[in-house]
Amino acid sequence: MLSRAIDHDQTPTHPDLAVIGNGAIGLAIAIEYRRRQPDATVVVIGPTTRPGSASMAAGIMVAAHAELEAGTLTHPAGRAKFEIIRAAVEHWPAWLEELTAIAGIEPPLLRRGTVVLDNPNVSDFDASNFDAILKGLDDDDAPFERLDPADISGYRPSPHLRASRAIRIENDGAADAFAVMDFLDRAATKLGVHRIDARVESITDAVIRLEDGRSIRAATTVIACGAASDPLIQGIPELTGRVPRVLYGTGVGLRCRMSDPTTLPDTVLRTPNRGAGLGVYYVPSTDGRFYLGATNVVSMVPREHPRLGSLHLVLQSAMDEISPELRHAECRTVTGHRPITEDGHALLGATSIPGLWIATGTRRDGVTAAPEIATRLVNEILDDGVRLPDALRPERRPVSTLDREAGIELAVRSRVIGPRTLDASTSGRRLEDTVRRHVERLYDRAGLSSGVPAELLDAYADGHLHAADLVPVSFSK
Repeated sequence: MLSRAIDHDQTPTHPDLAVIGNGAIGLAIAIEYRRRQPDATVVVIGPTTRPGSASMAAGIMVAAHAELEAGTLTHPAGRAKFEIIRAAVEHWPAWLEELTAIAGIEPPLLRRGTVVLDNPNVSDFDASNFDAILKGLDDDDAPFERLDPADISGYRPSPHLRASRAIRIENDGAADAFAVMDFLDRAATKLGVHRIDARVESITDAVIRLEDGRSIRAATTVIACGAASDPLIQGIPELTGRVPRVLYGTGVGLRCRMSDPTTLPDTVLRTPNRGAGLGVYYVPSTDGRFYLGATNVVSMVPREHPRLGSLHLVLQSAMDEISPELRHAECRTVTGHRPITEDGHALLGATSIPGLWIATGTRRDGVTAAPEIATRLVNEILDDGVRLPDALRPERRPVSTLDREAGIELAVRSRVIGPRTLDASTSGRRLEDTVRRHVERLYDRAGLSSGVPAELLDAYADGHLHAADLVPVSFSK
């Protein structure tokens, strides 16, 4: 991975723009600003090795419609997020062309076309979210093709786990995370963006203090360091209690390779999202390489290593729902921390502190949305062009988009995902009833009168997040 870390003596101490965070969003913002302001001094601050980076661990599903869920578009925040992602997916090819001209190297391969599989024998989410995807495609008049699952090359699931429906979405796709990040690094270097290999300790009175003792005062600062943004934001006295918390959504994926790729699927395969940030996806690359994901475990602190249960879920889902041939692959795990806010909605835009901006909380969509977020945020900094949506402004109370019963139902369905046998209906109902009683106790313990994202329920029940801070669904629409 190419980066341009600079000697301490050369560190710009008064740059025009300082971006805290060297993931996809941070680099995209720095590149966009420098491209439009070629005389500006721009620095990007972050460890060169990017430990725990969500961008580096991603499968990079460059997808909009395939990410739709039932209820996504019923709230202004959900609609705002989808509109940004949809615009970004449309922008990706032109964005790569623009950066290719800057970096002077071949762009990463962007695979167009994503096959979405509806598998109701594994998850109650599949059918309703698959229908939401179809409706979104129809509403946008977006091109897609209905497929017979039996005709999908390399798709060989267990017989009782074969998808009941499948579609190929033409404009959704995927890219390799390592290739994309290397590409952004090189483009930033070509543009003269300065790189500082360090962590930020605090931001006080417009001064960025690094852990190694150095200080930087920038005319404009953007906090874009993913889940690590939270202590910086909460440490700014003027913002304490005014910006929703950002948690660590630890996801694990597998980067794999098979010496004989002839039996592998040759297209991107995925399920609809399955609540709590779950779902199965397979992203082919070249030379028998592919990516499998993904899981999501939310915590208040970063988890350095994946849980055994997370690895088991990825492996079992891939071999049962895609193909048992995947068992022959050699793999290594990748772990990253997706930034998820306490209401599940991104934090994008200016703060009440002059010159301070935030771009985080994008969950699994940060890399996908990076070109559009960068364009709109720089538009705002330069007072020119389309702005970021008001529904995702950083300084706001966390909002609920679900009533209590809908939130409980979502949590129950998230906790009973798994393959079902033909004779399991009675035992399945007993399990669901047991899980429902447990979820209701968690809601009572948390004092929740509104619904919360399924993956955040434990954080509310354990007292890390507070129900009293939520804007109820009846007031938040």
